[in-house]
Amino acid sequence: MILYAIPVSTYSAKVRIALGIKGIDYEMVPPPGGYSSPEYQAIVPVGTIPGLKDGDFVISESEVITEYIEERHPEPSLLSGNAELRARQRFLARFHDLWLEPHLRATFAHVDPASRDEAALGGCLDRYQARLEQMESLIEPGPYLAGETIGVADCAFPATFTLADILLPHFGREVRYGPKLQTWRETVYAHPVVRQVTDESRQATLQWMGAG
Repeated sequence: MILYAIPVSTYSAKVRIALGIKGIDYEMVPPPGGYSSPEYQAIVPVGTIPGLKDGDFVISESEVITEYIEERHPEPSLLSGNAELRARQRFLARFHDLWLEPHLRATFAHVDPASRDEAALGGCLDRYQARLEQMESLIEPGPYLAGETIGVADCAFPATFTLADILLPHFGREVRYGPKLQTWRETVYAHPVVRQVTDESRQATLQWMGAG
């Protein structure tokens, strides 16, 4: 498998964690020519990362890639348990993609103080924190987000929270996690695959911040 990805991408990290947990060999390469370049779009038509090439088959969108990996390599399962637990896994993964992460990503435009819009930035950070607080009411770690074993939802959040741990202090905000989320973070970051991927994401983000 070839994974078109870069270390700073939280969505790439989600797929990398899934691949690592399943022990799947893959090669990570940056998108040829960069995002949305004609060269990359000749491989991945929408031009976004991550993109996965498995033989002649190419797919994009991290959630779709993760479920494809789960179906092609069902063990160890990232969607274990009964229908209720699997639905909770999918819901929390979508909560990350649709309702939490976009507010953090929107702060990228304000990393440079010279071009920062304080009002717009404040709105992004407030909405991110509100979703974080909402998440606290949605989870009952056991010790992972939906049961005793690590799953697709657990793959989604670690790199995003690592990014937030860097960005929020940069913007003068305190990083605030409720007790349930903090307990879960201690569990998930202890997983060797999660730790390796998030450490690489952290270093890449710090380099990007320094370049910015």
